[in-house]
Amino acid sequence: MIAPAAARRIRRLGLAGLLLCAAALGVAAATPSALAGWLAAFVFWAGLPIGALCLSLMMRLIPGAWRDELESRANAAMLLLPLSAAAAVPVLVALPALYPWAATGGGEEHRLYLTPWFFILRTIAFFACTLVLALLLTRRGRTAGLAAGGLILFVLIDTTIAVDWLMSLDPEFHSSGFGLYILSIQAATALAVLLLGRLVAGAPSEKTGILGGLLLTALLLWAYLAFMQYFIIWSDNLPASVAWYARRGDGPWWGVELAIGALGVGPILLLLFPPVRQSRGWLIALAGATLVGKTLETAWLVLPGSTGGVPALAVAALALAGLGLLNLSGLARIAAAPGAAEMRRLFIGEGRP
Repeated sequence: MIAPAAARRIRRLGLAGLLLCAAALGVAAATPSALAGWLAAFVFWAGLPIGALCLSLMMRLIPGAWRDELESRANAAMLLLPLSAAAAVPVLVALPALYPWAATGGGEEHRLYLTPWFFILRTIAFFACTLVLALLLTRRGRTAGLAAGGLILFVLIDTTIAVDWLMSLDPEFHSSGFGLYILSIQAATALAVLLLGRLVAGAPSEKTGILGGLLLTALLLWAYLAFMQYFIIWSDNLPASVAWYARRGDGPWWGVELAIGALGVGPILLLLFPPVRQSRGWLIALAGATLVGKTLETAWLVLPGSTGGVPALAVAALALAGLGLLNLSGLARIAAAPGAAEMRRLFIGEGRP
């Protein structure tokens, strides 16, 4: 049974999160461009349960100590999928304010695909599929067949929804690797959160090397996918796609770009050294740096394409929504606690036959 103190904490987190989210939507309502702040916060925050689902599917297929260390926390993070779906509602309601094609049409080339009703249908289908996968995983345990089929389906639907939510902000931008690039951000975000939770809770010293190796692998995958997309677009000199990068290198976004690179490549270089990978303090710091880097990267992906600059209201909406959703994310951390097994059973059926 959930302790009274934990119940009070759940209520406080939920109330604070809802109030901050309401404030963010209030700011966003002041001007359409500020809605981009909500979109950025939603995309980053939704990456936690989405990335956790990806990792959970992989844990069923790849045995090892990492599964024992992170499986329960990944299951708890998947509790945020229904809340992520709820956070998508303002995006779906405000499509014309966020996506130019929703107001003017996607043009002859995209007329069928880029229509509001089809966009909304795909988003609903995505969350329905991920929720079903999460329920099946937690109720049926370590089923390799389910995990294999589920992982294939997950990659297909997740890379598709990444195109919808982010790449369609600029319908003229094309990249075949964009969906996998976004998946690498989601996986790195989720892994950093799971590692922080495990390390702060006191992971055994002999396990820190394993956790450090996982973070290094996730960041290497991100670096490869991010660089290859950039390299191919610039080497082919595709005008529309080059312009997409140029907008994200103008003004203050140039500094954000440098910060993203430093917070991604820096941890990679440090994690190459075994003493760093095996140090609990270093891993906490590098996982935190990874989260900061992915937050900036999500803003870098969304705001320049939506606002053309860094309007104060968009940043304010991003900050308020991010803090609000962070408070709601604390519910997953509570659900990962040893005494909250009945909370997990209530939401995801963990431990049921």
